[in-house]
Amino acid sequence: MQSGRTQRRTQEERTALSDRRMLDAAVSLLVEAGMAGTTLAAIGERSGYSRGLVTHRFGSKAGLFAHVHDTVMADWIARVHEAVGAAVGLDALQRVVDALYGFIAEAPDEIRAMYLLRYASIDPSAEFRASVARAHLAQRRDVQRWIAAGQCDGGIDPSMDAAEVAELFCACVDGVIYRWLVTPDIPVRSLHELLKQQVDTALRVRAASG
Repeated sequence: MQSGRTQRRTQEERTALSDRRMLDAAVSLLVEAGMAGTTLAAIGERSGYSRGLVTHRFGSKAGLFAHVHDTVMADWIARVHEAVGAAVGLDALQRVVDALYGFIAEAPDEIRAMYLLRYASIDPSAEFRASVARAHLAQRRDVQRWIAAGQCDGGIDPSMDAAEVAELFCACVDGVIYRWLVTPDIPVRSLHELLKQQVDTALRVRAASG
């Protein structure tokens, strides 16, 4: 009985290892060769597994792209939630911006691969676009929740529409990443600091004058 449990754990570990290797191979190929050069066969060759195993695991190239996007997105969400913790309002948004810069600094290939897939999803024929749409919705809902909580505690202007502000915040974040992807030598750290300042200026409740 113990031997069976051990064998199952070993198989799970092997599956996790192969998933990780194939994901790493897909990310590196996306960064180096783009979507056209990221084939199931190339991923199998780079990761040390057969094309058949890659196909069995992900089904198709579209399924693989959805897996890459969703896995990197899950890592991003985990980073954000860890950074935000119990914070709400402006503090939460400032922490999101800091987490984003940390993601760029620590995992540049992963974020490049994720955003390559995100932007490619605007193609009507992109079969993985539903995964991107779900991620955008989840991202906006988190930000909206933090903004609404900030309005309740008096830190953010309550007259603002939390959903619209959340959408604009997410768009600004995506815009900074896009600029960095196209022009890697822009002062991305300074831009994130400026974004934090502008968020504070735009959303903070100001004391009445006079």
